[in-house]
Amino acid sequence: MKKMFAEVKVLVWDFDGTFYRPNPELWHEIREAEYQVIADHTGWPKEKVIREFSSLHKKVYQSATQVASTLAGISPSQAAVEMEEYFDRRKYLTRDKKLITLFKKLKTYRHCILANGVITHYKETLRVLGVSPDIFELIVTSETVGKTKPDSAGFLYILNHTKLPAYQHLMIGDRESSDIIPARDLGMRTCLVWSHTKSRIADTTLASVYDVEAVV
Repeated sequence: MKKMFAEVKVLVWDFDGTFYRPNPELWHEIREAEYQVIADHTGWPKEKVIREFSSLHKKVYQSATQVASTLAGISPSQAAVEMEEYFDRRKYLTRDKKLITLFKKLKTYRHCILANGVITHYKETLRVLGVSPDIFELIVTSETVGKTKPDSAGFLYILNHTKLPAYQHLMIGDRESSDIIPARDLGMRTCLVWSHTKSRIADTTLASVYDVEAVV
């Protein structure tokens, strides 16, 4: 496969659904956690929580964390922290030899994470996967910038940190709406992973995250 991104110096990674293949059981647990945080702050019955959540998610806000924070009347960072009290992604994951090998092959690049969760939990999960958190010079979440993807705040924070042109960054994620479009709009290169359908938006589409090494 031809190296498409020879000019790229920084790899910017989404986390959930990118470092590991999307897991239906975990996704269900995360959604239930979002519902629970809303219920905790509003006192609404679950039926109303689901109805109000559905009226906003993907219609007004792409980020489920943003929906939860809006309905609960709390900040996105607080919503993320409270949600993760109700689920633990680590119990669904194990050491990933392919991911470990991938990062060994990508050791000449600078690495950042841009996601919507809790930084300490991401570091713990990386250790479960067998990847050292020290590989990443920056982990940016709503805890850092007060906004969730697809807001541009996190992307701009990384650009300000690296001091490099946007085109020297490759955003790698599994969702066009939250990862690919906002990165592209700022001039970053983009890579959609875990998709067998070619994206019309991303610069490249890969069937798995393990294929990233082939295009950079």
